[in-house]
Amino acid sequence: MDYHHHQYVDFGLRREDSIDSNDRKGDENINNLDLKRGSWTVEEDFTLMNHIALHGEGRWNSLARSAGLKRTGKSCRLRWLNYLRPDVRRGNITLEEQLLILQLHSRWGNRYVHLYIIYTR
Repeated sequence: MDYHHHQYVDFGLRREDSIDSNDRKGDENINNLDLKRGSWTVEEDFTLMNHIALHGEGRWNSLARSAGLKRTGKSCRLRWLNYLRPDVRRGNITLEEQLLILQLHSRWGNRYVHLYIIYTR
């Protein structure tokens, strides 16, 4: 018996009785059997880039559907923001950038908002 099952049994429920988070998303619900998981293909990357070039960013769930991608909106958003966006920097950071990050971290700790604001100036 795993921890989660034990938690449901305490309330007289079985795991199967729980409400899946996808059931609460209304029209954003996509049949999970149809969704592709795992690595993105080059074709999917081009499809996403072209769709965003024509229609812009935003409303990621509807973007995923209208682009014909069998991915979640969250997956499309993360792929765009972290890999495909033209202004994403790749490669190693410079020594000056490393020192700046250490200096900012010593001043503000893990308050990433402050680090981001200073670093992107």
